[in-house]
Amino acid sequence: FAGFNGYLLLGHYLKNLEWSLKKTLTIGIPMFAVGYAVTFLGFRHITALPEYTDEMLELFFTYCSLNVVMMTIPVFMLAKKVKVNSERMKKALANLTVCGFGIYMIHYFFTGPSVVLMRAIDMPIGLQIPVAAILAFAVSWGLVWLIYRAGKVAKYIVG
Repeated sequence: FAGFNGYLLLGHYLKNLEWSLKKTLTIGIPMFAVGYAVTFLGFRHITALPEYTDEMLELFFTYCSLNVVMMTIPVFMLAKKVKVNSERMKKALANLTVCGFGIYMIHYFFTGPSVVLMRAIDMPIGLQIPVAAILAFAVSWGLVWLIYRAGKVAKYIVG
């Protein structure tokens, strides 16, 4: 994959691509399943090695790896189909949009510790990455939201 710039190009392409829900599910579910299987099996294989390193551990869930892209595309295509009517949800999504860059900038500080925490609480291996990702996202969003409460100076801290 073309690195982070590839995501910009892919996002532009997918934004303009219109698929029916049926086509999105027909292509997206197998694509996501294959991406998840590669992530799960690779992570499982690496963690079974007695001498694995953090760098080896990250091989299967770095953002620019093909398996992650295979999971990202269907999620993005499905997200395009969502119609939000709830005012509360619209406010949350608007806040997520405002906080998005800050979340992106700090989330990496929480991904490793989240995985370590999942291992420490004996989370089943198939759930370690998804639950750690949700935790890292939630903590990042919460922290960025708190920083934004500081006022105008926040834009210099988190964008």
